[in-house]
Amino acid sequence: MADKKSVKLVVTFAERGKGKALAKLYAEQGVLCNYQSMGRGTASSDLLDVLGIGSAEKDILISITSGERSQRLLRRLDDGLESDIYGSGIVFDMSLTGLNSLIATVLLSGQESGNGGTQMEAKTDYSLILVSVNQGHTDDVMDTARQAGARGGTVIRARWAGPEDTSQFYGISLQSEKEIIAIVAAGDLRNAIMEMINKKHGLKTEAAAMVCSVGLEHYVKFS
Repeated sequence: MADKKSVKLVVTFAERGKGKALAKLYAEQGVLCNYQSMGRGTASSDLLDVLGIGSAEKDILISITSGERSQRLLRRLDDGLESDIYGSGIVFDMSLTGLNSLIATVLLSGQESGNGGTQMEAKTDYSLILVSVNQGHTDDVMDTARQAGARGGTVIRARWAGPEDTSQFYGISLQSEKEIIAIVAAGDLRNAIMEMINKKHGLKTEAAAMVCSVGLEHYVKFS
């Protein structure tokens, strides 16, 4: 049974233009703290046409809510209701280990008493792999990830935010323009994907990839 006192970080990758409708749904489910960003998928346009899954451009929602509301939201998306409104995408949650006490109090207030319906079982066999790479190397890194079993990923544009006068980090040349690749992978593929990326595109290569992963508690693919 889920810990009703837990606070979750809920991350959603959806089709571009669906973020606003999803945020409305989240609010209806009591998930009120939402942040929206933009990204792009790594599949080619030809493959997207064949699969019929729409644009490679993505809306990314980052939400903070209670464990109870997170489970209720994921169950709703897993039901596949109103897929024409919300499109297709993936959503997962992770437990937060620290948060402002006032925000935590607000997020955990007004929760339902009792069981509140069936609980979702934690799917601990999935991980989120995050890869920071120099701009221009994303396609090569994703090709390597696919060779190790990855099915795809979402790319978020970023910049190095260290000291402006720093051109190297512990002897490693830095490039200010970065891209972060987010890959959701099954646990039995995680190590192989990370090791292959590090071997071919690690910090001492032109891609300068930094790789890490975090376990996901619940994972739903909706369409």
